[in-house]
Amino acid sequence: MRMMHKKSHFNPDKILPIFHPKNDYRSGFTIVELLVSTAVIGVLAALALPAIQTARNSARQVQCLNNMRNISLGILQATDTAGRFPACGYYGDGTPASVGAYRSWVVEILPFIDQSMIYDKWDVEKSYNDPVNKPLANTHIPVLTCPSDKTEVVGNGNLTYVVSSGVGFTTMRNGVHDCPVDTTQRKLDLNGNGITCNSSTSGDGTPSDREIFTQMGLFFNETWKGEIRSKRHHSMATITDGASNTMLVSENLRTGYNPKNPTDNWASPNPYLTSFFIGNPCLNGNCSSGNVDYNRSNSGASAINSGISQPEGSSPYPSSLHDGGVNVGLCDGRVQFISQNIDGKVYASLASPQGQSLEGSPLAQQIISGGEY
Repeated sequence: MRMMHKKSHFNPDKILPIFHPKNDYRSGFTIVELLVSTAVIGVLAALALPAIQTARNSARQVQCLNNMRNISLGILQATDTAGRFPACGYYGDGTPASVGAYRSWVVEILPFIDQSMIYDKWDVEKSYNDPVNKPLANTHIPVLTCPSDKTEVVGNGNLTYVVSSGVGFTTMRNGVHDCPVDTTQRKLDLNGNGITCNSSTSGDGTPSDREIFTQMGLFFNETWKGEIRSKRHHSMATITDGASNTMLVSENLRTGYNPKNPTDNWASPNPYLTSFFIGNPCLNGNCSSGNVDYNRSNSGASAINSGISQPEGSSPYPSSLHDGGVNVGLCDGRVQFISQNIDGKVYASLASPQGQSLEGSPLAQQIISGGEY
């Protein structure tokens, strides 16, 4: 029997379509969707970046405060050990054998900021530029610099923190040693009697310029060896205005390592690198009655943050890259942010450990309490 095969007929209507409007799954974006997505991402990034930058700035400021706190505690521990505050800088008596410049206050606190290895190798009888000390002075010590200090060069002896030295420093003038001058090198007539340098007294019981100078600052440059020509310092007991009302350290971006002068580092006793000063409140250095205006203490080239763009080592006044002011450490161990617009009289009072002793003189300062700054 023959098997019959049914003929197959092709029916295109019974074949399911490969693509159907309801099953059309696309694998990419249209150009419009891509542009919208990019715009959204851009907006989110624009919103996020300032917040990230603010957070980074805040973190740097916190680290800066921590460093300053460690520096402050190191100074206070060194002071407690020695029974006196260190000199901001030690110099010789000018003879060739003394080599002139010895060291800064930083060397004195090295054992108290976990740098005993450097301190143990340091020869205090030799200059900081001596071949023995120079490599040590060029050592980068992280706690000595604020993370916001853009002038920092890792691997060199940079420094951000400086000590409070009042209205100026002492130097030699016309053959007279230990002559008080301001940061522009003008001789200071602090008692207003027309006599400068020398004994600066007229025999009437008026405090000498040197005595008033000591009352207005906390750290001073001193003679290290040879003939002692300059020796003055404070202890915690002589801070009669109170430790909580007296500045100890501040920030200054224009100190420390200077690529144009390889001798500038944290060990240099140069007062422009060791210290910060207030502006001279006395007209042309003469502090007689009517010539004193404490608004000058925080104004012009002497104002807080005025020296940010100045060359290294040329602006010995507080400066930082924190918005609106600087961090300072006080003699009670606290650290605090102060406004760059702080009143000049309050600012000068914070710089002076014995401002109350000036009452009754043309330099009389406002007595402040902790809440006024």
